[in-house]
Amino acid sequence: MPGETSDLQVLAGAPIVRLTTIGRRTKRPRTVELWFAYHEGRIYLLGHPESNWVRNVAANPRVTLEVDEITFEGAARIVDSARSQVYQLFQNKYSTEQVSYWYGGECAQRRTIEIVLRLAAH
Repeated sequence: MPGETSDLQVLAGAPIVRLTTIGRRTKRPRTVELWFAYHEGRIYLLGHPESNWVRNVAANPRVTLEVDEITFEGAARIVDSARSQVYQLFQNKYSTEQVSYWYGGECAQRRTIEIVLRLAAH
């Protein structure tokens, strides 16, 4: 698809992404802004297990990601086995100090979400 590579470059360089999940009880769209890491064509997120967005992803893997005016659709899954690698990606992107400040010593308590993307129809 034309422009897909440049859209992925914009996504990879963005500081935050808007993630929209489907509410597990309400079935309504729910949007949050999150830090993320882009690696080898996939998006990675870290979230507290009690976060509504994490619970929504566990109930329904269909998600939408937005950065600037670009929208991606994707399928999310929990990949806690990749947690330490994802923390390293976050530290490389946001700095060790910032990741430590925001996530503290709670590394083992975070869920790791992987999203496989495709560019949404415009």
